[in-house]
Amino acid sequence: MKKHTRTSRWHRVRIAVLLALVPGLLGLAFVHWPLTAGLEDRYGLDLLFKLRGPLPPPPGVCVVAIDDASYLEHGFDPLDPWPRVLHGELVQVLAREGASAVAFDVLFEGPRDAAGDSRFELGLFDAGNVVLGSTVERIDDPRFREARRIEPHGPFAESAASVAGVELPPDNDGMIRRTWLMLEGRPSLALGAYEVATGDLSFREEHGTRLINYYGPPRTIQTVSLYQALEPERFLPPDFFRDRIVFVGASQVASVGVSEVKDSFPTPFSGGEVGFTYGVEIHATVAANLLERHGVRVLPPVYETLLLLVLALFASLTFIYLRPTLGILALVVLEIAAWLTAYGAFTGAGLWIPAVIPGVVQLPAAYVMSLVWYYLTTVRERESIRRAFGFYLSPEMIRRIAESPDSLRLGGEEIVGTAVFTDIAGFTSISEKMTAPETASMLNDYFSETTRRIFDTGGTLIKFIGDAVFAIWGAPVSMDDHATQACRAAVSMGRSRERLGDRAAGRLVTRIGIHTGPMLVGNLGSSQRFDYTAIGDTINLAARLESLNKSVGTLALVSGETLEQTDGTLAVRSLGRVRVAGRAKPVALYELLGLKGEQNRLDSETIERFERAVKDFSSRRFDDAATGFREVRERCGGEDGPSELYLKTIAQLEQEPPDRDWDGVINFATK
Repeated sequence: MKKHTRTSRWHRVRIAVLLALVPGLLGLAFVHWPLTAGLEDRYGLDLLFKLRGPLPPPPGVCVVAIDDASYLEHGFDPLDPWPRVLHGELVQVLAREGASAVAFDVLFEGPRDAAGDSRFELGLFDAGNVVLGSTVERIDDPRFREARRIEPHGPFAESAASVAGVELPPDNDGMIRRTWLMLEGRPSLALGAYEVATGDLSFREEHGTRLINYYGPPRTIQTVSLYQALEPERFLPPDFFRDRIVFVGASQVASVGVSEVKDSFPTPFSGGEVGFTYGVEIHATVAANLLERHGVRVLPPVYETLLLLVLALFASLTFIYLRPTLGILALVVLEIAAWLTAYGAFTGAGLWIPAVIPGVVQLPAAYVMSLVWYYLTTVRERESIRRAFGFYLSPEMIRRIAESPDSLRLGGEEIVGTAVFTDIAGFTSISEKMTAPETASMLNDYFSETTRRIFDTGGTLIKFIGDAVFAIWGAPVSMDDHATQACRAAVSMGRSRERLGDRAAGRLVTRIGIHTGPMLVGNLGSSQRFDYTAIGDTINLAARLESLNKSVGTLALVSGETLEQTDGTLAVRSLGRVRVAGRAKPVALYELLGLKGEQNRLDSETIERFERAVKDFSSRRFDDAATGFREVRERCGGEDGPSELYLKTIAQLEQEPPDRDWDGVINFATK
């Protein structure tokens, strides 16, 4: 009893651990599944930025905005590009003011007017710290795709300190949360400006994208209009540009949406009246992150996986230990703790750890798993009496009896079904070498595995007879494919012995007999005691076929009547016709090898050779038949039961030739 109690306890522990692992695996699936991989971005990272709020503007960068105010101040048409002559003047002013680098989020493609181009080229050459932007223009048409890189005008590129890419990679929802530093061997605008200003090339070793640590909503980065930058002594504080990286590009006070204003993008601070952020400010933000080493770090994949698994496991075991009412309180506490931890790591160390998937997916799933555990261990214990019947009746019979108590009466009906008998080869010699408890344990494992195979294919377990199993397909629930399902169960039973492994007293080998035909099924017995069972010639023949395996040297025998009603997916070997003891009518016999398309014990050539030999035998060509059976035996490694049977029979027939009316059937005198 103590051993049983310990076994039961360990079984419960194993179930608890398996249930506890489900939320962890679910979290990992949500992290990597494309449809849910962005949950942490949209509802986790963005929320953390909003909860943290704006930071002080970084001192090392600023933006010079090409805005409407500058166009109005100089009397230019806002639809025309800003004159290059003034760009050249701006470069010279910024160089004089001590800017450490100037980066243009503006494309200077091709020549325009000679005077303006010359002035801008001279400014670039004199300053020596200007980074010009380039980009890739992509055309996605249903008929073709085209990608064209737009480079600065040749003389400008030669005079500039660097040429960098201005593309920004949006996430699936259009949000700019990440940027690349190097792409196709070229730095981004932010990295190019940082390198010119500092001379530090270490970030070129960084591959892929990195998260942008935004300082706040649009215009958080200090921004001045271009007309103000052209006259800093008039409009700006002294030394406003000194030692700063200056980014020049289009920027208005607010942009409503990407589709309405060019080069503006949603960021984690977008929404409501805040508007979107211009690309030039995003580049400036990235440069500030590089200057201050103030980016957003993410957990390495290994640590993220461990975090999701450990958190889910801890939560699951906690909920399982507590009752559901206390589990609700624990769920609330863990939810708050998960979000506070994520917020603290983000604000304190710039570390982004998952919060949405643990809080929204894993913790609720862990609580649900605890409810499942509570049901399995508490509620179901109250149904022990009902479950006890499950050890004796199939689930279908239990359901049928529950739905119709009137079915518990004597009587039966005739149906066409398939009967299967199984038996353990050499069970007596095996059990002699084992103690009674060991034998019981062995049989329990064997019967559990066999019963599962029967139930998985829709069969009904009729009874255990010693070490034998009797089951039928086609009753009490009618089945059109009862023969196929019975044979598939037999194939599965043959494979399941590999799961049972080698016993101390030898290997368990199952012999199986299958036959299809009419049978009487129902509650049969006396008025005091009856069982659901099946009787008839079909049942008797199935039992005879099972016992015939020993004489034939096979493991699974199927009658021709069964094979005719299968779906053609079975791999079989025709063994000819036999006549069993007590039955005058011969039966076509087949060895069940497995399923077609799978690797089976015999290849098609061996099967064909054997069946030709059987035809020679039936036609009294005994010499040819013997030659064929010997070839098959050799192909099988020198051992093949059916070939041995036929060779032995041929030897007997050669000593005692058969009558002229001999029908080619092998007779078995014993059961």
